This record gives sequence, C-alpha cells and structure tokens, in this order.
Amino acid sequence: MTATTTPINTEYRDGILIPVALAASAIVLQGTFAVVGANGFALASAAVGGDDQVCVGVWESDAENTGANGAAVGLVRRKKQFLVANSATDPVTQAELGSQVYIEDNQTVAKTDGTGTRSVAGRFMGFDTEYTTHVWVEIA
Repeated sequence: MTATTTPINTEYRDGILIPVALAASAIVLQGTFAVVGANGFALASAAVGGDDQVCVGVWESDAENTGANGAAVGLVRRKKQFLVANSATDPVTQAELGSQVYIEDNQTVAKTDGTGTRSVAGRFMGFDTEYTTHVWVEIA
C-alpha cells in the first residue's frame, strides 16, 4: 500500500473487552485465565497451564465452541488487575511486587515458571486484605 498524503480516519477500540476465537471443542469458564495456544486459538479452561500458552486476559463469561477452530468466540477482559488465587506450593511473596508471575492452573498464579513448565500470567501488583489467599495480577 502506498503511504497516504491526506488525513485518514483510523478506527480504534479500547482493547479492554475483546472477542477471542475459540479452539475446536473448547469450553471456557467465566473468571478463569484466557490463554491462546501456538495456533492463536483460545484453549479450554481445563487445558490452561502449559509453557507454550499466552495469557490474554480473563474470560468475561462462559463460552463453548462445538465446531472447528474459530467457529465461536468468547469475550476476554484485559488491561486490568484481577484477583486470583496464590499458589500454595510456589507462592508469590512481597519480593515479587511488579514482577512477572506464572500460571499454575486456570485460576492460580505461582512465583516461578516451574523450570520452564508455566506461562506468564502477568505482573504481581499486591496482596488483598480480605482474601488473603489471593493476589492482584495485572494482565495487559
């Protein structure tokens, strides 16, 4: 495409709530980590927790794809801080404030990448005073 020499109207969206195409037969659950696999399709909530996944946010609601890859979409909320469970066996501590934390399962984060077996969830942004077994994680 040739560079423009006149003003143009470029469409935009805020990127906070986005549609994400689901993998074939995927069922995703509200409030769990929304991750995509190497092919760019969202994985089922039951399959979350591998080292080759990219966390794109948290599922806004349940969704199911009964067809082929991309035949259905789910809504993902992102660019927020989410309150998620802290690992009982590899817990995030105050020393990790501002650091990357990792997906242990579809609702839990851990301090380490489990020697390369976990994907990044987001950045640890603090503890919660009411839900002491949970932490705030920012997912961009």
